[in-house]
Amino acid sequence: MTDLRTRQSLLDKLKNSASKPMTYDEIRKQKISYVMGSLKDSSSVTLAKVKEVLSVHDGKKTAA
Repeated sequence: MTDLRTRQSLLDKLKNSASKPMTYDEIRKQKISYVMGSLKDSSSVTLAKVKEVLSVHDGKKTAA
């Protein structure tokens, strides 16, 4: 059996990060990453389109 251990410094950084609220930009980047990662390779949806739809959804931009 392998005796893997996580460095305490990494655990401390993770705990510190988890205790801070995420900014709007961090959440937006996560949403974009999630959507883009969920698309099939054959999808014609572009990164620009995903950003545009999210902006409309978040009320940052009006629908065209």
